[in-house]
Amino acid sequence: MLSGIAWSAPEDYNFSEESKLYTKIADIKLNTTRGEVMLSDLYVKSPVILTLIFTRCVGICSPFLNSLSEDMDNLNAKENYKVLVISFDPLDEVSDMERMAKRYEREDDPQWVFAVTDNIAELNESIGFYPVWDSTRQQYDHDALLVGINENGYIVRKLTGIRGPDALMGVIREINNEFVLSYPLPRENMIFSCFTYDPATGKKKPSLGLLILVLPGILTLLMIALLSLKKQQQSVGNG
Repeated sequence: MLSGIAWSAPEDYNFSEESKLYTKIADIKLNTTRGEVMLSDLYVKSPVILTLIFTRCVGICSPFLNSLSEDMDNLNAKENYKVLVISFDPLDEVSDMERMAKRYEREDDPQWVFAVTDNIAELNESIGFYPVWDSTRQQYDHDALLVGINENGYIVRKLTGIRGPDALMGVIREINNEFVLSYPLPRENMIFSCFTYDPATGKKKPSLGLLILVLPGILTLLMIALLSLKKQQQSVGNG
């Protein structure tokens, strides 16, 4: 069912949630279910959470949008933002996006915008999103992607995959210029990280940082044990 999750990409493609951060998103023309607008017309009024899908997707798009819609309802966040759903498939038309909006009961929701564009390549490049067409399956291989855009048009957060309400709330807060505590992903050159990640096996293993973190506690326990042993020896000697 989730065959569309698989990713095929050029060899020089190194997708990361950190790529294109703090760069400005392409200001393209959008053909929405409510008329034509520039992308900047949306984000200057309120920050934007952007997601890219295509309506003929038989993989991740439907469960991803369904999860996003449910999380939005459950969060009931009071911050100012819009959800912009754009198709990256040139074959999709506004009528296809209208049907999608109705499927998720968002056709009359002013917070949600469904759109297509003739400038999808420019948009994809500006956010580092490169779907790959699989002619055998007649489907795109692509990631589920959320892009947080602030009121100045800068990309301030990217999330891949279905992540849940906590991660989504972090995006909402960040596009509204609220402080969000974050941590860098573990990588080889981070010698003091608590864990290192092996991309070949997909597993994490303890690193030097974890030893440094627990070392004070271990030394304290050793000192207590030594002092206790010394007191016992003194008691035996006095006896």
